[in-house]
Amino acid sequence: MKRLTLATYLLFLNGFLLLYYAYSFGSVFYLAFGLLSMALAYGLTRENRTAIKIALIYAAIEFFFALLFLIAGNIWSVVDAAVSFFILHDILGYVQDVARKEDI
Repeated sequence: MKRLTLATYLLFLNGFLLLYYAYSFGSVFYLAFGLLSMALAYGLTRENRTAIKIALIYAAIEFFFALLFLIAGNIWSVVDAAVSFFILHDILGYVQDVARKEDI
């Protein structure tokens, strides 16, 4: 079965960046979402179905908001949008492979 390595690394990177923002700005929200990203990365390494579903929804919402911020003029949100896009791409490819194997 295909491993979710890219999505795992990118979720961990996203969590690390959010923890850096939490340290820089002193925000509890960044801390909460940073820990959520790292917990989801751990869930993806264990191939937990619930963690995969939550990570898919989380990455889709994050991608949507990153695109909104990009449209509003925040040029740095292109990094967040790219990370979220690659997470979505990896998880959807994994789900497609699993669904194909279950049909056989």
